[in-house]
Amino acid sequence: MRSLARGGLPWLTPGIVFLLLIDLFPLAYAVVISLYSWWLVRPSETHLVWLQNYLALARDPQLVHDTIVSATFMAGAVSLELIAGLLLAVVFAQRARIFDLVRPVILLPLFITPVVSGTMWRLMFHPDLGIVNYYLRRIGMEGPPWLSDPGLAMVALVLLDAWRTIPFMFLVLHAGIVSQPPEFFEAAMVDGASPWQMFWHITLPLLRYIMVVAVLIRAMDAFREFDIFYVLTSGGPGTATETIQMLNYRIFGFGRVGLASALSTLTLVLVAGMSLVLLRLLARESAT
Repeated sequence: MRSLARGGLPWLTPGIVFLLLIDLFPLAYAVVISLYSWWLVRPSETHLVWLQNYLALARDPQLVHDTIVSATFMAGAVSLELIAGLLLAVVFAQRARIFDLVRPVILLPLFITPVVSGTMWRLMFHPDLGIVNYYLRRIGMEGPPWLSDPGLAMVALVLLDAWRTIPFMFLVLHAGIVSQPPEFFEAAMVDGASPWQMFWHITLPLLRYIMVVAVLIRAMDAFREFDIFYVLTSGGPGTATETIQMLNYRIFGFGRVGLASALSTLTLVLVAGMSLVLLRLLARESAT
């Protein structure tokens, strides 16, 4: 085993060096910068302040607000994506020729960039010219100001993110369903189990591991989402939909490099803590 490790080390060295240069070195550099008071307007006044940037962020009520906004968006978007992706995966697991033709259409949102998606949905939610309010008026309902109301703006963001990433959840869960052993279902049919009983007692338990992995990936991405917020609402109305990433963007735009680096480090800690919780759930699922 040791000789195998020594023999494989030269093959691993380029990947390790690439990881150090691309990921770990910038991360360590950002952590070091977070300990400095660095304002781009006055670079000569840069000096070491240790944890003062972190203390300033801890005293900022806007950070608490933006963390709640990010967590709310993450919970709403990931929950909707998981439910919709699971329903689609179950439906498309049935063998039908029409599903082979429809499946590529469902995957199309995956190939549209977030900026283009945000611009398109911003036009759709326009209070006067948008297609959403147009059809609401056709059925006799007054179209609301989607992006001017704090609650509706968050709903619009969740819907946009779900539209973009439900295909990912669908692909992962669909692959898990079609790879399940058919012997379990055949035995359940012999025992007279209904489709709902087979789904609840066979399909879902076998999918738990894959579902936790998919939720982990999507939760990390959703908590760090920036593009669609910037394009669709720009954090508005006011700061109602401002996330941690948008706050960081605003701080860095003011030239406060040290403070922005501290906020980036805090975001990394939050995401790492959330990932640790989900990974423990994953380990618990794999042990059962």
